[in-house]
Amino acid sequence: MNTAQVERFVMRFLEAYNCRIIEKTKHAVIVNLSPEADKELTGRSYYWSFVERTGVEPETMTYRFVFDPEGDAAAAAAARPVPAGPRNEPLGAAATAPGPQPGAADRQAQGAAGPGNSPQGGLTAGAADPEGAAGAVTAASGAAGGSGQAAGGGTVPAGGSGTPPGPQGQPAAGAAGPSASAGTVPGGAAPAAGSGGIPPEAVRSADSILGRYFGTAPAPPVGRVPRDEVTFGSRRLQQLFATALNNGRFTRLFEVPPQAPGSPLTGRSAPLTYCSWMNVNYKVEYACDMKRSEVHSLAIQMTTGEIREEFHPSMLTRKLAPKLPANIHLLGDNLTLSRAASILEDYLEQKIRRTDHRWADRANQVLAEEHQLVRLYYEGMLSAAEPEAREELEIRYAARQAEVDWQYRPRVHVSVINCGLFHLRAEER
Repeated sequence: MNTAQVERFVMRFLEAYNCRIIEKTKHAVIVNLSPEADKELTGRSYYWSFVERTGVEPETMTYRFVFDPEGDAAAAAAARPVPAGPRNEPLGAAATAPGPQPGAADRQAQGAAGPGNSPQGGLTAGAADPEGAAGAVTAASGAAGGSGQAAGGGTVPAGGSGTPPGPQGQPAAGAAGPSASAGTVPGGAAPAAGSGGIPPEAVRSADSILGRYFGTAPAPPVGRVPRDEVTFGSRRLQQLFATALNNGRFTRLFEVPPQAPGSPLTGRSAPLTYCSWMNVNYKVEYACDMKRSEVHSLAIQMTTGEIREEFHPSMLTRKLAPKLPANIHLLGDNLTLSRAASILEDYLEQKIRRTDHRWADRANQVLAEEHQLVRLYYEGMLSAAEPEAREELEIRYAARQAEVDWQYRPRVHVSVINCGLFHLRAEER
């Protein structure tokens, strides 16, 4: 299978399971699985047993299926944004150093002059505060007040708060400084309104299914969609094949009536009469030391008992739908499903009996020769063996005879691949 065939099969699978397509690109598809598809593909048996016991609304998985990994990687590389340039400084750097930084000689000169004699003393002292970036921003606001009092003839404290100290040398209430910024968040972000300081992730996890029944659970990563490469030979594609094979053995389809050109209504005013056909696809294997397989597609008309061969190829040219079309009349069935299946089995058995069985005659001849060789080999060993070793040789002899019988004995094995009910127009049987 090539990439186009894999993509076509996956999209038909998702459509059959009523999955919600979120985004479809040339190389991949993002899909939210339906509950039926989630049970088949994710293997979350414990979660689905929990949903069935509690009756809560299920939350299905979202996947990103990639059909062409190389093309998807190239598209992602082309859509990746390019850095804007060398101006990638952090936010705190712009707040603490808006202009050119003074050199070492300038810093020594400002320290010798004293904070009270420099209009930038409050800013310099605040920037040297070991509290970090939050203290630097608060000290910058205090520096403006300190500069104003210095202009009025006052002395600015080393903290740069611009407020005279209290009686014991402590800053007055409401003074701007590193201690006054305890309620602020570094970077200028305030707590979320109405949450009482609780992070929004905790609120979301408490409102989830597990949070309601087992307490607060950690929130899952936001925006994380599992990525699967669905290429020929991949495990995911093999899983889709197995699911389609297990759940697609039985079907019921209706032939879509012809439509008039440019009209959504059917081209015939009178009701159409439909009859039912039961189709069974058999696999017949002729096996000996070699094997040959045949597929027989048989169908029986449930009203008259008519049997048709090669039924499946004729259905490939018809337009079929899983829903009953409007203005359709279905004929009654005279045969039950079990009776129809028995008639088809008898028909296939008679057909197999009429085939050429010379291959079975040759296989029986080879089987007799192999049994003769094994008998000659082990009979000589048994005649010369000691009594204590004779039992072991007899076991090996019987096992070898069974192996030869399984390998060379001719047999016909019949199995059912799939079956279905097809409702077709009665006048075109």
